[in-house]
Amino acid sequence: MIATLFHGLIQPRYASCYLPVRISVDDHCDCNAKTLRRPFLPAYSEAVDVLTGPLIAQHITPRNREIMSKSTAVSAHQKQLHDDVQAAVKSIMAAPTALKTTDYSKVLTSTLAATQKSVKIQITSGDLTTLKQSGYKLCFAKKVGTEAYNVVWQSYVQYLSNSTFSWTPQYQLFGSNSFQANVQVDVSTNIVNIGLGQQSVLDTSGLLGSATTGGPDTSITLINNYGAIHPGISQLSTGIDGKQVSTPIYVASNQIVTGSTVLTPVETILVWFEQNVQTSTMFSTSRSQSVEIDLTFDNTATRLYSGGSWTVV
Repeated sequence: MIATLFHGLIQPRYASCYLPVRISVDDHCDCNAKTLRRPFLPAYSEAVDVLTGPLIAQHITPRNREIMSKSTAVSAHQKQLHDDVQAAVKSIMAAPTALKTTDYSKVLTSTLAATQKSVKIQITSGDLTTLKQSGYKLCFAKKVGTEAYNVVWQSYVQYLSNSTFSWTPQYQLFGSNSFQANVQVDVSTNIVNIGLGQQSVLDTSGLLGSATTGGPDTSITLINNYGAIHPGISQLSTGIDGKQVSTPIYVASNQIVTGSTVLTPVETILVWFEQNVQTSTMFSTSRSQSVEIDLTFDNTATRLYSGGSWTVV
């Protein structure tokens, strides 16, 4: 029997974003459309591993184990995240009655916590005063594949001595008719919620279809049946003001033709200060006095801006 577990985000705007998980269990599982009962123990243990493994794979890679071993505190935190996901899934598998919204919420919340990335930007008092008086904004950009950074993901005026910016792997796919540096992204197609390992078809009318499973597990695939278009990706972030919003992180600088295009978001961001810039502004030149932060094998990082330069904290 196949059981598919999913739950939308709390915000209505992202209600159709979900984390799909599919699991097969054998005839020992006593399941029906209304209830999901605890299966025979061997199948149950295997099922939990199958269900939770892909969700927390990034936390059990050899490289991540090496990093985690360097700090007892970090190791304990990562283990707790792993245990939280396991516990949430087991509670659903063992539920003797019909599942409730709160049951799905537990899995979603614990999974997002295990995949959330965040950076803390610290600025010395002297530099903060200089930046604010000169009208500089704190800016972030996200990398996609091997392409250069080309969209201001977020920009902030109200930053302080300590500012935290975070994000989760929740994406939206769209198409644009143009890429032009120093102007804001102009979304030309409809927008669809999509996840890694999923694909969407841009039909001959220029409409993006709902996301379905397909393409590389770590990428987003666009099947273009329309014609020349600039594919783009937006990602959900939690700003330094605590507000969640999905904004563009990438627009292809060159048009693509019909066929399949693979877009691979990378857990590397660029941070810098800039005057006269807005969120979602496209750019084609390097950003001065910027710092690149790679969170491929970490969930958190801190950088200090002092004396006009960046250092690792």
